[in-house]
Amino acid sequence: MGMRRAGSIAFLGTWGLAAAIAPAGADGPYRYPTYDATPGFYDFKWTGFYFGAHLGGAHTEVEATESDFNPVDSLFGPLIETYSQNAASVTGGVQAGWQKQWEKFVVGVEVTYTALTFDETAASPVLAGVFRTAEVRNLFTLAGRLGYADGRWLAYAKYGWAGAQVDLTLRDTLAGDVASASEWANGWTAGVGIDYALTHNLFLGVEYNYLYFRTDVAPLPIPDTHFSEAEVSVQTLLVRLNYRFGGPAGCALAPPGCR
Repeated sequence: MGMRRAGSIAFLGTWGLAAAIAPAGADGPYRYPTYDATPGFYDFKWTGFYFGAHLGGAHTEVEATESDFNPVDSLFGPLIETYSQNAASVTGGVQAGWQKQWEKFVVGVEVTYTALTFDETAASPVLAGVFRTAEVRNLFTLAGRLGYADGRWLAYAKYGWAGAQVDLTLRDTLAGDVASASEWANGWTAGVGIDYALTHNLFLGVEYNYLYFRTDVAPLPIPDTHFSEAEVSVQTLLVRLNYRFGGPAGCALAPPGCR
């Protein structure tokens, strides 16, 4: 009985020693895999070309001043009044761009087209029978972008060129005179936005933009009256969906060689 118990103890001791040293190898002690649950563990990259569409709302405002040098008012200086026309509308369009990520910073360039229909008429605040109609259509922008990335989130600001088709018409219904101008107005745009990567190639975001233009119209042949340039401002709040073509893949645990 003693020999049998001694044999059992020796067997168990040998098995335990083997179990203790078996995982060791040329690469060192065995380590069990762990899950990195720290914030930002998903190493997503924003580099690449993208194309998408946007939909949202726009608020357009057109302002201009009118100066009346009527002799009756000459003792008190010219009478100056402001035309102001504004309206809100639904808008949408497309965008395309390219961006490159360095560490946490993302630099890029983007071109956009936004369909806009603004057509408003206002009566002169000074002259009876005089009306001004303003139309603004087809917004284009070309802007640089600078962003900060944190995993699947990207916050950015943008600034650049903006253009739009602007038509202005002045009508003197009493005299039957009409003066108009139809031109492509150049201006600037600035905006901010935030994107979230739904998948490796699909981004969903929200963006606010401000666009500004100036344009002129020939004056009506009304003595001692001057019409200033019109100032056009457009504000948009958009929901955007973009698809990226290719680009580096993100890695769940960011192992070596995956960055």
